[in-house]
Amino acid sequence: MDLPPELVERAAQELNETSETRAAGLKALLDYYEAHPEQRPHRTDAPYLIMFLRHAKFDPVKARGRLAAMERWLADCRDEIGDVTALRGEQFRAMYEEGWIGILPSDRRTRDGAVITLLLPGMMKPMADPALLLRWNLWVLCRAVHDPYIQVCGQVVVESFRDFSVLQSLRLQQLPHAIMKKNFKFAQECMPFRMRGIWLVWQPKWISFMFAIAKPFLSAKLRARVRMFGSDLPSLHQLVDPDVLPAEFGGSSTDTGMHWFEAQVKAEAAELRALDAAAAAASTE
Repeated sequence: MDLPPELVERAAQELNETSETRAAGLKALLDYYEAHPEQRPHRTDAPYLIMFLRHAKFDPVKARGRLAAMERWLADCRDEIGDVTALRGEQFRAMYEEGWIGILPSDRRTRDGAVITLLLPGMMKPMADPALLLRWNLWVLCRAVHDPYIQVCGQVVVESFRDFSVLQSLRLQQLPHAIMKKNFKFAQECMPFRMRGIWLVWQPKWISFMFAIAKPFLSAKLRARVRMFGSDLPSLHQLVDPDVLPAEFGGSSTDTGMHWFEAQVKAEAAELRALDAAAAAASTE
């Protein structure tokens, strides 16, 4: 639960986080759920609760509100997501191998420290199961429990529309309305880390039409964080070192998120082995 040294001061200044507020906030949540078991979320382990406390700047009441929103979202998405405990990174390998979505590791962040999620919709293929997007959101959140950088510094979504055709635009618009609505709801009401920006490059002129379609689903705060750079990559590079970005964003890296994905799949497998070993040891006592 302790932060890396380089995040301690920032967490204190921006999130009101100290060892004292951490302990007090966690105790307040656990005490509340002990007194109100009907409101207890599906997870009450300390790392999970602290992630929501960080987003709420260690206000237990606000943290409870977002935790409750997460539980409502999970209930609303029960048919699409299924058993939460059965989610595994390998279920999303095809998405990552297509190369249209990815999260960069913590040593490749924005100049302000935010974690970077990349989107390249021009590489996206038709989805046989659009609900995979909802399951991916939840899996990423589960992995974020172990990532203090995204919890403290937030994230930005950087999206390139280079070589993005009208046909691909139509495919995106054919994604079920209910799935897209739930996707936006997760981002705005449930996700327990700050969205610092949605930055678009190489967007065609008609992308404003698509943005107008999505606009009703976005909060005023989120709409204000959308920036359209077009071909002005130097302005983007003022915010993100081009060395951490792939060529589609004017950078020199060859990785669009597969390194992070492979590391998380490996870490997840190790965690599951440790749980199995602990369960086996407990059964022999």
